[in-house]
Amino acid sequence: MAVQLLLPVPMSRAQLRRLQALWHRWTGGLLLGRSADRELRHYYVQRFTEGHAKKTSELNSMEAAHVIAKLERLAGLSPAEFDRAAGTAGRQGFPERRIVPPTGEAWRALWACARELNLDRAELDYFIRQHYVGKGMRGLADIRTMADLNRVLWGLKAMLRRAAHPKRAAQPSVTKAA
Repeated sequence: MAVQLLLPVPMSRAQLRRLQALWHRWTGGLLLGRSADRELRHYYVQRFTEGHAKKTSELNSMEAAHVIAKLERLAGLSPAEFDRAAGTAGRQGFPERRIVPPTGEAWRALWACARELNLDRAELDYFIRQHYVGKGMRGLADIRTMADLNRVLWGLKAMLRRAAHPKRAAQPSVTKAA
């Protein structure tokens, strides 16, 4: 019986590029020289991998994914799967597999749409109560997930689209005589 060893998959080029981009985003304001930047990066790689890798080139694919996730959190970015869940929450055909809290960016977008429509808080509460009571929302205080916020935001965006393109007055159709 032969024993088969599984070797770790090396880090991909895409992972290396992502890691470097995140590193520079997180440490760009420090204005470090090349050697100091490299030493600091190697220090964090060693910390994040609990000593398994001492520098970036020693990372395997799984360790690189772990380091990238840590850097995303430190750089203030959310992982791509969180962004996708936040963007599709509440859409038909996209079941909520997990509850995603509303992001600050989504709240800002909601209030920007409300301002464009000249809606104050009371009017926005009324809009939510009229359109989304079936989803358990009676006002802004009931928006607890990205699905809730997206539903309201999409409704406001639809109102903005309709306001930008009002229906043209019915014009008599002109037919050409043959």
